[in-house]
Amino acid sequence: MTQFRGKFINGLDKKGRCSVPALFRTRLAGEALVLRRSTRHPCIEAWPASAFDAALGSKSPLDEPDEDEDFKAYALYSDTVEVSPDPDGRMILAADLIKFAGLTDSVAFLGRMECIEIWEPAAAEAQIEKARQALAEKARARAAAASNGASV
Repeated sequence: MTQFRGKFINGLDKKGRCSVPALFRTRLAGEALVLRRSTRHPCIEAWPASAFDAALGSKSPLDEPDEDEDFKAYALYSDTVEVSPDPDGRMILAADLIKFAGLTDSVAFLGRMECIEIWEPAAAEAQIEKARQALAEKARARAAAASNGASV
Protein backbone atom coordinates (compact mmCIF):
# COMPACT_ATOMS: atom_id res chain seq x y z
CA MET A 1 0.00 0.00 0.00
CA THR A 2 1.33 3.42 -0.96
CA GLN A 3 1.54 5.87 1.92
CA PHE A 4 1.59 9.64 1.60
CA ARG A 5 2.95 11.77 4.43
CA GLY A 6 3.81 15.42 4.81
CA LYS A 7 2.59 18.85 3.74
CA PHE A 8 3.75 20.69 0.64
CA ILE A 9 2.70 24.05 -0.83
CA ASN A 10 2.90 24.47 -4.61
CA GLY A 11 1.66 27.06 -7.07
CA LEU A 12 -1.52 26.86 -9.13
CA ASP A 13 -1.54 28.68 -12.45
CA LYS A 14 -4.49 30.25 -14.25
CA LYS A 15 -4.96 27.11 -16.38
CA GLY A 16 -5.42 24.99 -13.25
CA ARG A 17 -2.00 23.37 -13.42
CA CYS A 18 -0.05 22.44 -10.32
CA SER A 19 2.90 20.16 -9.60
CA VAL A 20 2.49 17.04 -7.52
CA PRO A 21 5.23 17.12 -4.85
CA ALA A 22 8.29 15.06 -5.84
CA LEU A 23 7.97 12.73 -2.83
CA PHE A 24 4.37 11.93 -3.76
CA ARG A 25 5.31 11.42 -7.43
CA THR A 26 7.97 8.93 -6.37
CA ARG A 27 5.42 7.01 -4.32
CA LEU A 28 2.94 7.04 -7.22
CA ALA A 29 5.55 5.58 -9.58
CA GLY A 30 3.73 6.85 -12.68
CA GLU A 31 0.26 5.80 -11.54
CA ALA A 32 -2.73 8.01 -12.36
CA LEU A 33 -4.68 9.82 -9.65
CA VAL A 34 -8.45 9.82 -9.24
CA LEU A 35 -9.57 13.24 -8.01
CA ARG A 36 -12.87 13.83 -6.25
CA ARG A 37 -14.57 16.24 -3.88
CA SER A 38 -14.10 15.33 -0.25
CA THR A 39 -17.38 14.56 1.49
CA ARG A 40 -15.98 15.75 4.83
CA HIS A 41 -13.84 18.80 4.09
CA PRO A 42 -13.54 21.62 1.54
CA CYS A 43 -10.71 19.91 -0.31
CA ILE A 44 -9.97 17.56 -3.18
CA GLU A 45 -9.07 13.95 -2.48
CA ALA A 46 -6.46 12.42 -4.81
CA TRP A 47 -6.40 8.63 -4.76
CA PRO A 48 -3.98 6.37 -6.62
CA ALA A 49 -6.17 4.85 -9.35
CA SER A 50 -5.43 1.29 -8.23
CA ALA A 51 -6.52 2.03 -4.64
CA PHE A 52 -9.68 3.78 -5.84
CA ASP A 53 -10.55 0.90 -8.17
CA ALA A 54 -9.88 -1.72 -5.49
CA ALA A 55 -12.23 0.06 -3.08
CA LEU A 56 -15.11 -0.08 -5.57
CA GLY A 57 -15.41 -3.84 -5.53
CA SER A 58 -17.26 -5.67 -8.24
CA LYS A 59 -20.96 -5.60 -9.01
CA SER A 60 -23.04 -7.44 -11.48
CA PRO A 61 -25.16 -5.40 -13.90
CA LEU A 62 -28.05 -7.45 -12.54
CA ASP A 63 -27.55 -6.22 -8.96
CA GLU A 64 -30.28 -3.76 -8.04
CA PRO A 65 -28.77 -0.94 -5.95
CA ASP A 66 -30.60 0.30 -2.91
CA GLU A 67 -31.18 4.02 -2.38
CA ASP A 68 -28.10 4.49 -0.17
CA GLU A 69 -25.89 2.84 -2.79
CA ASP A 70 -27.41 5.12 -5.42
CA PHE A 71 -26.70 8.24 -3.35
CA LYS A 72 -23.17 7.06 -2.68
CA ALA A 73 -22.54 6.39 -6.36
CA TYR A 74 -23.76 9.84 -7.40
CA ALA A 75 -21.94 11.69 -4.61
CA LEU A 76 -18.65 9.81 -4.71
CA TYR A 77 -18.13 8.63 -8.27
CA SER A 78 -19.91 10.89 -10.74
CA ASP A 79 -17.65 13.89 -10.05
CA THR A 80 -14.37 11.97 -10.24
CA VAL A 81 -11.65 12.96 -12.67
CA GLU A 82 -8.67 10.77 -13.50
CA VAL A 83 -5.41 12.61 -14.16
CA SER A 84 -1.92 11.46 -14.99
CA PRO A 85 0.82 13.88 -14.01
CA ASP A 86 3.10 14.71 -16.95
CA PRO A 87 6.84 13.80 -16.82
CA ASP A 88 7.52 16.99 -14.83
CA GLY A 89 4.81 16.10 -12.29
CA ARG A 90 2.26 18.68 -13.42
CA MET A 91 -1.42 17.93 -13.53
CA ILE A 92 -4.49 19.96 -14.40
CA LEU A 93 -7.23 20.31 -11.81
CA ALA A 94 -10.79 20.53 -13.11
CA ALA A 95 -12.41 23.96 -12.72
CA ASP A 96 -15.29 22.61 -10.64
CA LEU A 97 -12.85 20.98 -8.20
CA ILE A 98 -10.82 24.20 -7.96
CA LYS A 99 -14.00 26.12 -7.16
CA PHE A 100 -15.17 23.52 -4.61
CA ALA A 101 -11.86 23.66 -2.71
CA GLY A 102 -11.60 27.47 -2.94
CA LEU A 103 -8.20 27.34 -4.63
CA THR A 104 -6.59 30.45 -6.07
CA ASP A 105 -2.86 30.75 -6.77
CA SER A 106 -1.45 28.01 -4.55
CA VAL A 107 -2.39 24.61 -3.17
CA ALA A 108 -1.45 22.61 -0.10
CA PHE A 109 -0.86 18.91 -0.62
CA LEU A 110 -1.48 16.98 2.61
CA GLY A 111 -0.45 13.36 2.86
CA ARG A 112 -3.25 11.31 4.43
CA MET A 113 -1.56 7.90 4.32
CA GLU A 114 -3.60 6.16 1.59
CA CYS A 115 -4.59 9.35 -0.28
CA ILE A 116 -3.55 12.95 -0.81
CA GLU A 117 -5.73 15.94 0.03
CA ILE A 118 -5.44 19.16 -1.96
CA TRP A 119 -6.43 22.26 0.04
CA GLU A 120 -6.37 26.02 -0.10
CA PRO A 121 -3.25 26.63 2.06
CA ALA A 122 -4.85 28.76 4.80
CA ALA A 123 -7.75 26.31 5.10
CA ALA A 124 -5.26 23.43 5.37
CA GLU A 125 -3.42 25.20 8.20
CA ALA A 126 -6.72 25.86 9.99
CA GLN A 127 -7.71 22.19 9.65
CA ILE A 128 -4.33 21.00 10.95
CA GLU A 129 -4.57 23.36 13.94
CA LYS A 130 -8.16 22.24 14.63
CA ALA A 131 -6.96 18.62 14.63
CA ARG A 132 -4.08 19.43 16.98
CA GLN A 133 -6.43 21.20 19.38
CA ALA A 134 -8.93 18.32 19.32
CA LEU A 135 -6.21 15.77 20.05
CA ALA A 136 -4.81 17.91 22.88
CA GLU A 137 -8.28 18.26 24.40
CA LYS A 138 -8.85 14.49 24.23
CA ALA A 139 -5.46 13.87 25.86
CA ARG A 140 -6.35 16.31 28.68
CA ALA A 141 -9.72 14.58 29.15
CA ARG A 142 -8.06 11.14 29.31
CA ALA A 143 -5.50 12.40 31.82
CA ALA A 144 -8.25 13.95 33.97
CA ALA A 145 -10.29 10.74 33.83
CA ALA A 146 -7.23 8.66 34.77
CA SER A 147 -6.40 10.90 37.73
CA ASN A 148 -10.05 10.87 38.89
CA GLY A 149 -10.14 7.09 38.61
CA ALA A 150 -6.92 6.74 40.60
CA SER A 151 -8.25 8.77 43.53
CA VAL A 152 -11.52 6.82 43.85
